[in-house]
Amino acid sequence: MRKLPDPFTFQDGRRVLTKADWEERSKELQELFHYYMYGVMPDTSGEQVFYVKTEQGLQVHVKQGDAQAVFTARLSLPPEDCALEGPYPVIFSIGSLEGWHPEGTALTNHIEQANKRGYAVVTLLPAEIASDNSARTGAFFTLYPYSAEKADPGIFVALGWAAGKVMDALQQHLYPNLDAERTIITGFSRWGKASLVIGMMDKRFTLVNPHASGAGGMASFRHSFEGKNYPWGTAGRSEPLEALHSEGEAHWFNTAFLQFKDPAELPFDQHQLAALIAPRALLLTGGYEDDWVNPEGMYVSYAEAERVFDFLGAAEQIGIAYRAGGHNRTQEDLDHLLEFCDWRLRGVQPVSCDFKSNLYEPWQG
Repeated sequence: MRKLPDPFTFQDGRRVLTKADWEERSKELQELFHYYMYGVMPDTSGEQVFYVKTEQGLQVHVKQGDAQAVFTARLSLPPEDCALEGPYPVIFSIGSLEGWHPEGTALTNHIEQANKRGYAVVTLLPAEIASDNSARTGAFFTLYPYSAEKADPGIFVALGWAAGKVMDALQQHLYPNLDAERTIITGFSRWGKASLVIGMMDKRFTLVNPHASGAGGMASFRHSFEGKNYPWGTAGRSEPLEALHSEGEAHWFNTAFLQFKDPAELPFDQHQLAALIAPRALLLTGGYEDDWVNPEGMYVSYAEAERVFDFLGAAEQIGIAYRAGGHNRTQEDLDHLLEFCDWRLRGVQPVSCDFKSNLYEPWQG
């Protein structure tokens, strides 16, 4: 079993002994993730930003030098007859909050349900912001043309830039009935990876939910459970490091990440990324049978990150809620998310899930 890097040990060997030490260590870790994996945000200080409200939501117009770009954040609000009063917490969803529905299956109404529970939903459309391919088009790259010799940001950083622009609008009270102090960032699959990275980058998000995020998200690079027998079946192959280097995925990251061929060479692992959310709230969700995203590997990262939450006196801020089944966002996943949000953001005690139990053996790192 490969040893995981210790979140409490600095690069120079010093130990984290106090909360002030952790503040310093967390900055060091974030710099490592930006430099070796996700890329660095370019200098945005010269931007001119203005907003236009539309029936669909919010148009974000940005000018940087001679370049101009626009993207849309769709906005869905609680109904007028909502049982709860505003200002309402806001769920930012990278990509759709709805479940995946293959042909012949019923459409979901996750946004409508969230609205009725007293949550506004902002939906960011990745293709408008940063194309999910090596072409690197979209609003972000219009303003900051890609160059491997410069900041070299992957598209998760680009999506963080866009989420930050919408967060700025909330803090400027463009929607007075929305609460910029209670915000959730979530995404499914590759956008689950993005939501965890954005949660690291932007400390204004108070709750982070990387759903079924797998490699490059919550899953440990150093621990794969392929071939392990569980009550629900034998684990298949999970997404390996080399898959993230492929033509279809390399643009999520920076070019420095391509140098790592063995997970043991990485100067970090994903439990340390999860730990950077502390002491804010973090909820890990997914399916036990979703082998490609390495569900027990994600649990390993959860268990290791929980040590940091405990150290900071924030044990109840981190939770896990797995369910039977594979790669989707199901009704059960949505129920878990909203119940955890109600608990951490509204103080409503959970009744259907304790957000600590799972079907794996306790992790002994």
